[in-house]
This record gives sequence, C-alpha cells and structure tokens, in this order.
Amino acid sequence: MAVDALLVAVFVVLLVDREFLGLGTTTDIAGSAWWTFPLFLCGDLTLLWRRTRPELAVVGLYAAYSLHAVVTSFGVEGAFVLFPALTGLYSLGAYARWRRLAAGFLGVVGLSALHDTHDRALSLDDETEVWSYLMWTSVLVLALVAGLLVGTARRAAVQRRSALDAERLRAEAVAVERAKIARDLHDVVTHNVNVVVMQAMAASGVLESDPARVRAPLEAIESSGREALAEMRRMLGVLREDDELLLAPQPGVADVARLVESLRQAGQQITCQVDEGLEDLPDGMGMVLFRITQESLTNAMKHAHGAVARLAVRRTPAAVVLEVVNAVGEPERERSGAGHGLVGMAERAALFGGQVETGPTADGGFRVCATLPLGPA
Repeated sequence: MAVDALLVAVFVVLLVDREFLGLGTTTDIAGSAWWTFPLFLCGDLTLLWRRTRPELAVVGLYAAYSLHAVVTSFGVEGAFVLFPALTGLYSLGAYARWRRLAAGFLGVVGLSALHDTHDRALSLDDETEVWSYLMWTSVLVLALVAGLLVGTARRAAVQRRSALDAERLRAEAVAVERAKIARDLHDVVTHNVNVVVMQAMAASGVLESDPARVRAPLEAIESSGREALAEMRRMLGVLREDDELLLAPQPGVADVARLVESLRQAGQQITCQVDEGLEDLPDGMGMVLFRITQESLTNAMKHAHGAVARLAVRRTPAAVVLEVVNAVGEPERERSGAGHGLVGMAERAALFGGQVETGPTADGGFRVCATLPLGPA
C-alpha cells in the first residue's frame, strides 16, 4: 500500500541520516557502512509486507539487528531502530492471526535475546542502564498490545459487517422467493376460480331441465374450491414466515396431465400432446412449464369457453417448446383481471433464458408459445 511505502521511506531517511549524515547523533554505528547500510535497509524493506505477512516482516527486521550485534558485538539504538521496531510489533498484533502471532512473537523474543547477549555495551551492573532497557522494552510491548487491541476490534467489526451482509442477502432472497410465491398464488387462484365459474355456469344451465346432472358440476366446484383454499393457505402461510421458507414440492411437467384432466372435467375441450423424455428437466424449469400451461389454458377457458384448445410440449436438442392454441369461443360474461398473467409467463420464461410469444391467430383465436433453451441461459 502507498501508506506502507511512505512509512518505509521515512525509516530509510532516518537510516541514511544515521549512516552518512549524522545529524543530531553522538554515536556511530559499529561496522562499516558498506555492509551495515544494506543490512538495515533490507530490515526496513520487510515492513512493506507488514499487513500481509506481519510475522515475517518483524522477524526479518529483528534478524537484521541481531546479525549486526553478532558480527560487531555491539547493539544498535536510535530513532532509525526504535520506530521500525514499534511499527513491526504493532503490525504483528494488528494483522497476524493467533498462530502466526505466536510464531512472530517467539521469533522476536529469540532474536532480541541473541542481540542482547552479544551487545557488550549492555551492562546489568549499571542501574540507570537497566531501567532504560526496561522502559524501552515496555514501550515495545505496549506497541504489540496496542496492535492486538486494534486488530481484535477490527476483526470483530468485519464479522459484524459479514453478519449484516449475510442477513441482507437472506432478506433479498426471501423477497425474491415471496415474489415468486405471489405469482404462483395468482396462477392457482385464477385457475381454480375460473374452473368454479365455468362449473357454476354449467350447473345453472341444466338446473331446471335436468337437475340430476347438477351433481357433477357441484362436485367439481367443491374439489376446485378445496384445492384453491389449500394452495392459498399454504402460500399465505409461507408469506407469514420470517425465518424460513417452508415450501411444499412444486408442480412440474408430470402434473400437466392432471391439470388437463381437471379442465376437461370443467367442460374445456383440450387436445394434449406431450413428448417423452421430459422427466430429466430441472425442477425449476418443470415448474415454469407447468405454470405457463396452467395460465394459458385458464385464459383459454376464460376468454374462449367452449372452443378447443390444443396443447403441445415438444423437446428439441436445443430447447423445450410449449404451445397452447385456442380457437374462437364464447368469452365470459364479465372479463376481469389486470393482465398480469401474460407478464408473469414472460418473467418465468426469462428465468431460464427463454421467451414467450403471444398473439391472435389468423382465425381469431389466440396462441401462446414458450421456448426454454436447454443449457446455460
């Protein structure tokens, strides 16, 4: 980072001053500058990795100081040593995880002991020098402790942010899933209510002329009503859940035959042709095909009652094609709805990179054709 490079540059300036200029210093560094300067320079440069590998950076720094003491039998002191050492120890506490922290700390302790045992200028008989040594050692330990405190606080903050991000992503996923459930609810309610309406119209037509035939439409009304209520309870129950989305298995291509049979019982004329080999489709694609079929046939019942609807589901090497075509029929006496069904079909197909084509046919009927590609969208 630029900050670390600038920090190392400052330490190099302090080293150059001590080795070659001597501004404000009263003692020289033991040993010739031709090898001590490159040695300490290499030690300072290790601090460029103080964030990524802090244990190696501080050990490399202390290794330079210790090697100098071993070769010359004299230690080093001054700002050009103190500030890099403080930075290295702070970085060890702030950026190293526990295992690397322990390794770096043990390395520093060992190298410090090596440095002090070879420093002939360090005398334990001089009380003033002992207190000075303890004071500077305490300062270095405080730098390590400060790094530990800052690093612990930063890691805790990162964990909190990660938890908040995870919660936000979960909430977004829940919102997306609930939007899908709302579309499913629209499909289920529209389908079953239209079946009820059609059966009620059929029962009304034969109520006076043939009361015995009223039983079958009424039984279909009861069945469709119960199914609609069960689906609504399940989906609305999911919408009330705040912690988990507990969804029952969704319908797929295998349920298309049951859907067609229920509509036939409601009086809709349907021809059905479904290719084999659709069982291995992804569950999500199977559900999309079922919902588009359900919406298309329900619209045919609503807007062209009594007309024949042709359903075909074909599988090609590149895609699955679903087509529903209905001829001209008698519309309901009252048409309602905001047109969300066609939009919902297009949105569902788009989830798999597909598209839905809708429009009138030449004979005045209506055609829905959905194409879902097999493979990456």
